[in-house]
Amino acid sequence: MFDELKDRIDALEQEVARLRAREAVTATFNRYLYSLDTGYGDDILDCFADDAVLDVLNFPPDGVDMHFEGRDAMRPLYEPYGSREKLIAGGHTSSNIAIVVDEAAARASLTAYFTTTSNRGVQGGRYEGTLHLEPDGVWRFTTLAIISAWGFRPSEAAPVSEAVPVERSAFAGKPA
Repeated sequence: MFDELKDRIDALEQEVARLRAREAVTATFNRYLYSLDTGYGDDILDCFADDAVLDVLNFPPDGVDMHFEGRDAMRPLYEPYGSREKLIAGGHTSSNIAIVVDEAAARASLTAYFTTTSNRGVQGGRYEGTLHLEPDGVWRFTTLAIISAWGFRPSEAAPVSEAVPVERSAFAGKPA
C-alpha cells in the first residue's frame, strides 16, 4: 500500500511540475508580447536564451524572411521597440495557444495565432516555438518562428483615440 501511495504522490508531483511549467511558459509568452507592445526592448530579448534561433517569415511590408542565431543577433530587430516612447498603442492578440510540456517539465513547445493592430494596419499569423527552463529558473525561447500570414492597411480610417503613456497604466504596460 505504501508503494502505491508513493507512486500516486510522485505522479501528482510530476503533474504539478508540468502545470507550473505551463504557467511559466505562458508568462514568458505574455511578457514577450507586452514588451513588444509597450516598448521594453531588454525585456523582449530576455525572453530568449542566449543561443536562441529566431525565424521571421514573410515580414511586412516586403515579405522578407529573416533568420537570427543568438540573442545578440536579434538585438537590431527589436531595438526600435525599446528606443521609442513607452506607450500603450495597440498590440498583439494571441489565440488558440497550445503549450505542451515534456515529462521532465524542462522543455515545452508553443503554438499560437496572432493578430497585431495599430494605426498602421492589421496583420495576422502564427507563432511556433520551443522553450526551456534555464538555470536561473526562467523559461526562455530556444527557437521561435514568427510567420506573417496576412495583413492590410486602413485606407480611409480616422483615429478615434491616441496612444496612452505607460505611466497612466497601473502596471506600466507590463503583464500583471
